Amino acid sequence: MRRIFSTALLTVAATAAAMTTATAQSPHFIGDVTCTKSLTAGLQCSGKAAGLGNAPTGAFLTAASVEAEYVCVNRGGNIAPGQGTESQNVAGPTQTIQPRNGQITFTNVTIPPPATPSARDVCPNGNWTVRLLHLTYNDVVLHIQQNGTDILTRDLGDIDP
Repeated sequence: MRRIFSTALLTVAATAAAMTTATAQSPHFIGDVTCTKSLTAGLQCSGKAAGLGNAPTGAFLTAASVEAEYVCVNRGGNIAPGQGTESQNVAGPTQTIQPRNGQITFTNVTIPPPATPSARDVCPNGNWTVRLLHLTYNDVVLHIQQNGTDILTRDLGDIDP
C-alpha cells in the first residue's frame, strides 16, 4: 500500500513539474499594457502577463532617454526665456511579483521623473524657482524577467501624450 501511494505521489509531482515547465515556456501579455504620464509621478504602466511558471518575476521599464523641459520662474511668476531641455538614459525600479497560477498583474511599474535641477545651476538668478513643463519618454521598453533574464518584453515606443 505504501509503495502504491509513493508511486502515485511521485507521478503527481512529476506531472506538476512538467506543467510548470511547459507553462514557463510560453510567456505572453494578456490584453494591452496601459501607461500614464504625469509631471509629479513620471511614467507608470500596468498590465497582465501569463505563462510565467511560479518563479519570482521582476517587471521594470527602461527608456533610451527622458527629455525634461524646465523653465525658470521669478518671484513675480514670469518665465525666463531661453531655458533648455535635459535628457538622460534611465531605468525604473524593479517591481518583484510572485506569480499565481503562472500569471502576474503589475500595476505600478514606473520610471520616475528626472531630478529637478537646482535653480542656482540653471537660472539667471538663484532666487528663482525651477518648474518642470514637459516630459517625453523615448523608446520605452517593458521588461519581464525571471532569474535576471528577460523572458518577455514589450516595446512601448515614445510616450509623449
